[in-house]
Amino acid sequence: MPNHAEAMAQTLATRGVRLAFGLPGGEIVAFIDACRRAEIRFLLTGHEGSAAWMAQVVGQMTGVPGLCVATLGPGATNLITGVANAWLDRAPMLAVTAQIPGGVIDTLTHQRLPLDQLFSSVSKGSFSVGGEAVEIVNGAMDLANTPRPGPVHIALASDIAVAEYAGQSGPPARLATQPDSASVVDEIAGRVNACERPLILIGLAATPSATPFVRALIEKLQAPFLVTPKAKGVASDDHPLFAGVASGMAIDKEIIETIRSADLILGVGFDPVECDKTWFANAEVVALDTALMTAGDYRPLEAIGDLDSMLAQLAEAIDNPKPWPAELLEARRAAIQRAPLESNLGLSPLRLIEELRAVFPRDGIATSDVGSHKLVMGQFWRCYEPGTFLMSNGLSGMGFGIPAAIAAQLVKPDKPVLAVVGDGGMLMMVHDLALIRELGLPVIIVVFCDRSLSLIRVSAERRGFTPYGVDFNPPDFARIAQAFGIASQRATSIRAVRACVETALAKRIPFLLEVPIDYREYYELV
Repeated sequence: MPNHAEAMAQTLATRGVRLAFGLPGGEIVAFIDACRRAEIRFLLTGHEGSAAWMAQVVGQMTGVPGLCVATLGPGATNLITGVANAWLDRAPMLAVTAQIPGGVIDTLTHQRLPLDQLFSSVSKGSFSVGGEAVEIVNGAMDLANTPRPGPVHIALASDIAVAEYAGQSGPPARLATQPDSASVVDEIAGRVNACERPLILIGLAATPSATPFVRALIEKLQAPFLVTPKAKGVASDDHPLFAGVASGMAIDKEIIETIRSADLILGVGFDPVECDKTWFANAEVVALDTALMTAGDYRPLEAIGDLDSMLAQLAEAIDNPKPWPAELLEARRAAIQRAPLESNLGLSPLRLIEELRAVFPRDGIATSDVGSHKLVMGQFWRCYEPGTFLMSNGLSGMGFGIPAAIAAQLVKPDKPVLAVVGDGGMLMMVHDLALIRELGLPVIIVVFCDRSLSLIRVSAERRGFTPYGVDFNPPDFARIAQAFGIASQRATSIRAVRACVETALAKRIPFLLEVPIDYREYYELV
């Protein structure tokens, strides 16, 4: 008979889990070894936070909950930020941690923490393995994927892990059926048919599978649309009805003005977790979604169910196109255009992003870390296909960019992958260069160096505070990359930037590009 660790690992493999990310510890080695024997590849990360971010992105991209693994105590607590990120980014993930043996947990205080309390506040559930290992894993996998998707935590005590599992390896539990939303969709169609200037707002629940239905709805309605950062590419940014990225990104005042120009907001998978302001609570919103989003003052008319079928039903029920007046649409589209700053103190962040986009393949995958550059990337990095832009937005966790790029490259090994990070975020995630080098992942990392936590600097000055504790002297990242065995260069011109990226793309090699930028442009954009 298998032990509990073996039963768990085999169940995960049967459910489609192929990768596990994390750091080992004495109390979790039985589970990691069981993963090895179940042909789940364990990848050693430099920090458990990176492991959780990588697992999140695997779950987000594949639909199979990503797996991260840590020991008890500090290993478990190091996972927390990444688990919270998956919680607010609505990504399916399974976090497995060790726990103190049940026979001594009341006595042994060393590394003893209430993991159920820690994880239950940032996950869909926290469970401890007793005698039902397979049932717990199947239930956790189902729960992670049930709308809204999110992380689930499982604690595996080290004595339980090696104890014989006597249960049955039964089939996974069946998911609950979707509610009947047909009548609400018809009511929404009536509201759309009665309005004059609808605006489509596409959010993170609009997954790649919904892309053809979203695009068909846009063509039928002929109204402008906004996307949130995590939905970029579901409708192409080069569409003539594209009106920008909402919300909280660069030039946000212009985006909110576009929203206020509409007399009805049609939310498609729109989740307010991506918004850093509460404009949505004061707007007239009707929404198609996979889970209820009503909270506080936000009271939309919501149809809940299968998004693809509801989109098809809505498109069929729309009587006539609802185009905006040409001059209004032109003005709102013109409002999201910006010219890069001319400077001799470093490259313009906007110009750098535009040039990177020009040289990077149209279907390549870009990840963005958190900082001022995130707001500019979110608004101005053009996306044309779903699943090609990855950002931490619900939690906005700094350090996301490089682990996300690693996971994206593992999931899509034939796609070019680019990570855009700030110098602050790069300092947090230098350890990830070891895994990139070990696996030979052809990830291109572009470090925006402005010697400051510039987003906090801008925010402090706008609030009347003297910037303090935000400036620092970054190391030579190019030389650090070389020490890890990764090709690198410091580039001070657009020509050099383009040449480096083109070379890295052609050779399919890991590459780090360090670029000094002038953060003064952020005062105009963010």
